[in-house]
Amino acid sequence: MRTHSPRRAFSLLELLISLVIVSALLAILLPTLTSARIASHRADCAGHQIALSEAWHLYLEANDQRFPLVYDEPGWFYGGLRFSAINGSPFLDFDRPLNRYVPRSSLVRHGEQMFQCPADTGIRGEVAEAGTGSLSAYRAFGTSYRANAALLRPASSVPVGQEVGLSLSRITTPPSRLVVMGDAVWFEVRRRTGRQAEWHATPDAGNLLFLDGSVRFVTIEPEPAVGPAVFDPFTTVSEAD
Repeated sequence: MRTHSPRRAFSLLELLISLVIVSALLAILLPTLTSARIASHRADCAGHQIALSEAWHLYLEANDQRFPLVYDEPGWFYGGLRFSAINGSPFLDFDRPLNRYVPRSSLVRHGEQMFQCPADTGIRGEVAEAGTGSLSAYRAFGTSYRANAALLRPASSVPVGQEVGLSLSRITTPPSRLVVMGDAVWFEVRRRTGRQAEWHATPDAGNLLFLDGSVRFVTIEPEPAVGPAVFDPFTTVSEAD
């Protein structure tokens, strides 16, 4: 006759030791995983803006080296998506001038729309109305990336009906310092709005697309209280860690 020995159960001490080991491993791994996620989101966000730089280049080439005129919220409605009222699905809004030049082959990257930063958690203020509330900037405006509105407004000296877009020939700021667009944090810090858009776990820093086509992760300085700074959004620019 075959006899079966009873199964040995874990003792309370063994369970406690196992829990301690698992907790220790999690304490070691979680910061690494968090850092990896932040780095991945930052890289994806930069990749989206690099792709969008091609659209800006194509627009300028096709429009006599002039930026588009955007009268309604130029910082946001230069390009981006709208969302279906039926099912909420996104689609390109061709009333926004940049969209006709967006490369369709790279419109969706890594599962996100090109206009969507994966780290976009919205713009926060002391009251919901001061930012995007519970929405991301992408869901609120159709894009995570705020453009430099100074490039997209008609000159105040031009008569109504005769407006033309700003010509590159009139811009004296070096292309490597002229921001075309970037993570929303650049505007909030630059204009001292009191709102926060800390998307990459680094205060006052974000990915920015410059006129020379480069995308850099930089620390932004507030706008100087005195002195012109129409096109150059920085007092100083430094590479963020």
